Amino acid sequence: MDNSMFRLMDFMVLGCGIYLLYAYYLMKFKGEVKENLFLSAETKWAKCKDKKAYLAYMAPKTLIMGITTAVSGALGVINDYLNLLNWQVFLGVTVVFFAVVVWFGVIIKKSVKLFW
Repeated sequence: MDNSMFRLMDFMVLGCGIYLLYAYYLMKFKGEVKENLFLSAETKWAKCKDKKAYLAYMAPKTLIMGITTAVSGALGVINDYLNLLNWQVFLGVTVVFFAVVVWFGVIIKKSVKLFW
């Protein structure tokens, strides 16, 4: 079986992790929000009730999501080329990654209810 599709997905997950870490950097150090990442088209950053509190609420959660995503993608890429992880370990990494994705989705929905 050709693994090129799995490699592509692992590189995409790694790229998303790096992008999330960049979004964390913008939130934490520049006070900016990547609207297309955190907010729906109807939710505008300019209408946020308390921008400072939103940044304080979302920044650490974005860091957790970014680290989890980047590590999961990096482990996937490494495993694609070197086959260092057995399938049980890789399944565990995947389960943790998807659990954090669901958690982060819930957090984003909750943040809109709290700050808009």
